[in-house]
Amino acid sequence: MKKHLDLTEGNICKALTTFVLPLILGSLIQQLYTTADAIIVGQFAGKTGLAAIDSVHTLFKFPLNFMSGLSAGATILISRFYGARDPKSLHCCVRTAHTLALILGMICAAAGVMLTPALLHIMDVPEDISPQTLAYCRIYFGGIWAVILYNMNTGILRAFGDSKRPLYVLILSSFLNIAGDFLLVGTLHLGVQGAAIATVFSQAVSVIFTYEMLAKTEHSQDQNPVWHPHFCAEHMTYMVKIGFPLALQAMLFPVANSIVQASVNGMGTNSIAAWGICDKMNMLIWLISDAMNPALSTYTAQNIGAGKYRRVKKGTLLGTAMSFGAVLLISLILYFGADFIGRWFLSDADAKAIIPLVVHYTRMMAPFFVFYAIAEAFSGACCGMGDTLKPMVTTLITVCLLRVACILLILPHYTTMECIVDIYIASWIAAGLSFSAMYIRKLKTMMRQQKSL
Repeated sequence: MKKHLDLTEGNICKALTTFVLPLILGSLIQQLYTTADAIIVGQFAGKTGLAAIDSVHTLFKFPLNFMSGLSAGATILISRFYGARDPKSLHCCVRTAHTLALILGMICAAAGVMLTPALLHIMDVPEDISPQTLAYCRIYFGGIWAVILYNMNTGILRAFGDSKRPLYVLILSSFLNIAGDFLLVGTLHLGVQGAAIATVFSQAVSVIFTYEMLAKTEHSQDQNPVWHPHFCAEHMTYMVKIGFPLALQAMLFPVANSIVQASVNGMGTNSIAAWGICDKMNMLIWLISDAMNPALSTYTAQNIGAGKYRRVKKGTLLGTAMSFGAVLLISLILYFGADFIGRWFLSDADAKAIIPLVVHYTRMMAPFFVFYAIAEAFSGACCGMGDTLKPMVTTLITVCLLRVACILLILPHYTTMECIVDIYIASWIAAGLSFSAMYIRKLKTMMRQQKSL
């Protein structure tokens, strides 16, 4: 069985579908695992255990989101060498990426363990859950190197066009994590410490499996093993140049959304509940759109490396159309089925007050989800062309800055939930139109460069 997918050959629709479906399923499994993990901790460690984890879950997002951005930069560079059939540069780049992930992973682990008490003070964690939270954070931070290495490994595998085997590893990791929760939290009553140990152990196992996959995929007789430390200044510099804007974007995006959520929290319990249900109902839209971003990034980078610029144009348009069509279909289902679907999340007693809000907000948003799909697809294609700075700036302006500015300047004059929904819609439209224009400009530039060669 072919373990990697060459996106520079064959039917484009089939290749993109084969590549993107495991990414969507992987994100869905992560969502389901997170829910199952919370249920187990809540059942066996009680509300204090659940509160201990929830009170600090944003702490881990900053180093992990930053490293995910750098990993995406490495994926783009490795995809280009893979498409160019340059094994020497490819192997050098892979080992450099591993070295970078290992060094930064160890730094994050050491800094996290040492700074945990200060971070909990900054987060204003209540005293009654502080001991549990401290233990959980130190264990999780102590093993965060495994999460970082796993993310880098899966990013490299995707650069080879392999999105299936990372999905298999994710399924195994989720199973081990849930089993570990039942054993350590449910049976041995280790509380949140047990949950942290289960997470770190499952991620460490995932690192071993992904290393083995990479060794079989990329290693040849006259080369050092893939995990052999290696430093190439040129490749390292280019990885950071591509990855840093993505890393910065990944860190700032949750900050903007947190500011918006704070405004939602001021609209009352019913609005908060309705907005939360809308977010859960829209999950499949986010999964599809977000998965097409790295898929087109890898596709574009591979084909540019192979010098197939016309295939880049055709594939990007097809991928965007696929995402657009899928999101449009789901949007129609949500528009007409919000009442029925929304009731899955509520008791009959609560549905009477909240479901009308869910239907109202959903029908406001549904016609505009396609702009988000367009923005993510073209953003991925632009990043695959090697320019991540302009997409990062565009995202920060059209999404983050626009939302925060509207919350601060416009919302005080209306103070309605409908205004917040309109702010989200405006950000999707602005992002979709901006990335469409950006892609058209970059495509014209790329085609002119090809003619001049």
